[in-house]
Amino acid sequence: MDIIFKEIVSIIKEETENINKKIYGTTFLEILKEKIIDKKDQITLKNLQIDNSNINLVENIRVLEKDLFFKLSFYQSPKSLLKFTLDKNFLLIVFKELIKIDILNKNSQKFININLKPFMGVTLPKGTVCNLNFPKNSLILQLETDDVDIDIEKKIDETI
Repeated sequence: MDIIFKEIVSIIKEETENINKKIYGTTFLEILKEKIIDKKDQITLKNLQIDNSNINLVENIRVLEKDLFFKLSFYQSPKSLLKFTLDKNFLLIVFKELIKIDILNKNSQKFININLKPFMGVTLPKGTVCNLNFPKNSLILQLETDDVDIDIEKKIDETI
């Protein structure tokens, strides 16, 4: 599990450096999701040996001006988070098993159901209310980032 964790952290760092600095928030996470899924061949899941317990590996990643909170979780037993409100922009990628997500539509106050198969993901904005259902033996990547608007414009006028 540690090997998979290190592989994913290196992919995140490498790909974050290649994404334009002007892109942030859920757009940034969506681009990162596609890049991680594209590199699924570099993630060795075939010989995955996991003890009979729930495992959460966590790391804070700082690349350029972006702070990312990364979590890789293995759930030996089923886990559900009900009416969970996201306090940061959120990326979820499934590596193993079928994950069920219910997202609250704020207009109709009804939940929209989404099923994610392995190597599928979803990006959700800050403030989203959702139910997350993780079945037993599921392996999940969670990545959170704050909305930080970086001012990249030149402050000094260089015209002659």
